[in-house]
Amino acid sequence: MSEYDEQEELEKLKAWWKNYGNALIFGVVLGAAVLFGYRYWTQYQEQRLQDASTLYNQLILEMHNKKTDAARKTGESLVNGYSATPYAGMAGLLLARLDIDAGDAKTARAHLQWVIDHAKDPATVSAARLRLARLLIGSGEKDAALALLNVKDQAGFEGEYEELRGDIYAAEGKRDEARAAYREALKHLPAGSTYIPVLNMKLDDLGPGRAS
Repeated sequence: MSEYDEQEELEKLKAWWKNYGNALIFGVVLGAAVLFGYRYWTQYQEQRLQDASTLYNQLILEMHNKKTDAARKTGESLVNGYSATPYAGMAGLLLARLDIDAGDAKTARAHLQWVIDHAKDPATVSAARLRLARLLIGSGEKDAALALLNVKDQAGFEGEYEELRGDIYAAEGKRDEARAAYREALKHLPAGSTYIPVLNMKLDDLGPGRAS
């Protein structure tokens, strides 16, 4: 390459850098910032999850040791401070249990509704939905309980949903609907389940169905 060619290439490079250099620098800086931000956010989320796990284990231990006041405080810390983690939903279920043990159904219902509205895990949501439905049944709000059970995503709790529907229909004297629900619940139980006799007993208690 001649000196002239080298000079021409240098001038082209200078011109390119003048036109695009700032954009290139900005892109590199932006990319580095995004990468750093992503790593920071990932580490932050992992730390939050670990902290929530520690608090949840503490909650379990406090409940096991009958330290109710401490358990409530720990549970509320999880619900209020770590709502984006799966441990918050599970803590809400345990807080509702403490409420029930204390005879405070109103607060238990509030905790269970929070779990339904905020928990990330479908199984946790279903557990809260079923427990809240039982509380509604206990207070005579059967229509509200049925409405609460009317969801498509039952997260593997199909048998429990159908059994509870059967209980509601049985309490309302709707025996045919109750039978249908209990039979549907039986379909979702694994073969040899020890719970099969319970559902069969509920079916027997309804008496013979109408002849088809």
